[in-house]
Amino acid sequence: MDVFLNFATGTFKSGYHIEFVMDSYEGAQQLSEILAMLEMFPKLMGRRGKFVVYLKSGECACSLLLNMGAHQSLMKLHNIIAERDLMNKNNRRINCEVANISKQVNAATEQVQRIKRMDINKLSSKLQETARARLNNPNASYEELAQILGITKSGVVNRLRKMLQK
Repeated sequence: MDVFLNFATGTFKSGYHIEFVMDSYEGAQQLSEILAMLEMFPKLMGRRGKFVVYLKSGECACSLLLNMGAHQSLMKLHNIIAERDLMNKNNRRINCEVANISKQVNAATEQVQRIKRMDINKLSSKLQETARARLNNPNASYEELAQILGITKSGVVNRLRKMLQK
């Protein structure tokens, strides 16, 4: 097998995006085949008269570094991947918390507006107590309202649902 890999430069971009820029299509094709045999699934494209073989997966980048014997670089890449995973998990957790708080605030605001429009005195004593607790604590969660009223969270939800259906 002829080897066309004499004229290639390789770079890591943004963590684990790896590119090999080559002068010949044959060399780029051969490199792609070698990487594919190692189950790295490269992409091949032309750019400005050159041929670029690239990998965009952290797993492929780690495999390549391991096969090249670049153990220090592999450890650095593992650290980058771990940091990104941790950051992504934190972002997802924060986004979830923000969404939950937003839903809670929107629901509480709507409840307060609807309670203000109704005649609370026509409600049963339990529903009046719940309505006043919601009006006096417009930012409280169901759990906090449950503590204030001395009932369960599901009890608060049921009372508010019953009250606001009328």
